[in-house]
Amino acid sequence: CLAQLAGYPCCKKGNTKVYHQDENGDWGYDFKANEWCGITPFDGRKDDDNCWSEILGYPCCKGCTVYEIDDDGKWGYENNSWCGTQSYC
Repeated sequence: CLAQLAGYPCCKKGNTKVYHQDENGDWGYDFKANEWCGITPFDGRKDDDNCWSEILGYPCCKGCTVYEIDDDGKWGYENNSWCGTQSYC
């Protein structure tokens, strides 16, 4: 599911109530585990072959959360470092 791109688990089968929506899809809540979980299935999005931010010295993001936009592109922040979001975000 798309939530895995943001570091969260997928909801278990049958857990389909949507509590929140964002760029990573629909989110449910697992009350037994006390954590958010993803509902939207991963649609086979493929990582970019060449990430635009790598030529600037920054890795490509795994998730799609955007914190900054400039002339170069959309920037995320993961593992204590800025990263460039992929084209499917």
